[in-house]
Amino acid sequence: MRTTALLLLLAGCGEPFRSADPLEDARSWAVEDSWIEVELASVSDPLLRLSDVRGVAVDSKGRIHVVDALEGGVIVLSPGLRHLHTVGRAGMGPGEFELKQIQILPGDTLFVFDARLQRVTIIEPDDFEVVDVFPQPNWRHGPVTNLWRLADRGRSLALVRRPFYAGEDETADQGRTDAILAIEEGEEAAPDTILVAPSREFLVARGPGSVAVGTHPFGREPFIRLIGRDRFVYANSGALDVSIVDFTGSTVHSFSFATVAMPVTSEQLASEAKRTSGGLADVLRQGDPYVWPALAGLVVDEQGRIWVGVRGHQDELEWEWAAFTQDGAHAGSVRLPAGQVVEAARDDRLYAVAHDSMDVPRIRAYQLRQERAGS
Repeated sequence: MRTTALLLLLAGCGEPFRSADPLEDARSWAVEDSWIEVELASVSDPLLRLSDVRGVAVDSKGRIHVVDALEGGVIVLSPGLRHLHTVGRAGMGPGEFELKQIQILPGDTLFVFDARLQRVTIIEPDDFEVVDVFPQPNWRHGPVTNLWRLADRGRSLALVRRPFYAGEDETADQGRTDAILAIEEGEEAAPDTILVAPSREFLVARGPGSVAVGTHPFGREPFIRLIGRDRFVYANSGALDVSIVDFTGSTVHSFSFATVAMPVTSEQLASEAKRTSGGLADVLRQGDPYVWPALAGLVVDEQGRIWVGVRGHQDELEWEWAAFTQDGAHAGSVRLPAGQVVEAARDDRLYAVAHDSMDVPRIRAYQLRQERAGS
């Protein structure tokens, strides 16, 4: 396969939920009467022990599969968000996982990639039995961070992120990039690099012979989601700038819109620094002032609509989740409380992760209403 490199450098069950201030003047992408009403359909049981939700996927039967950082297996919920089953457990044997990423394949087969074990597990959708386990090859690019199986048989995408090493100076952390690889299964040739893009921003503190790395609460991050049989959506949270890229690395469509900058307040910085450990808190404070990333998240539904979460003004109580067609036309928007991140969309439902007053996450399912809000 021909190697193509694409470098993307980005500047940077209840009552309907309604908005008091739609901020129409800041929404350059919006079409008239584009708001869609949503109502809360269900919420996961508070007795369901979630700590740090890292992924949500919904199958054709409406079952919700959840990856949580402290749960060894994959949690499976009913369409009403009640616990059905936990697939697998922590460990290194067959059907065991350490650092999971999930995907629903055609036929509702569960695809689990373990970044720590560098291994794929295929699980049958009805009795949740393991049907295949196989390791990832050890390519020169390094360990795979994320892996996605394309609908086209024998094709995958892999994200490779360079690790942080002790002894490097601070300039080594500037301009870091990720590589997305195209993989043709069964070929002996090495994978092709089809996209090189800015890496997720981390907090990094270096000392003599040591390095500490933590999540950056205001950092930019890439969003990569499959769309169609052989394409994926790429965006960076720093801007509403979306590209649809095919398996050869060619940009099929792209669209972008201006957004309203949202400064991080001194109170927000102090709160996040308090939650950040050790020397990483000092690194966070040293980077002040900050602006929040423009996008809170990105998902693709089964109709091929691209949903992006757009932050607004500093004192907002809501985030807009705007749906776009693949050519960039605005297909409608919903308003959800700020801080709720949509992790999946399917069958006119949005599945968001919300945190309660004790910072415990819960899954919330929102039903889209067909009529426009205010119509």
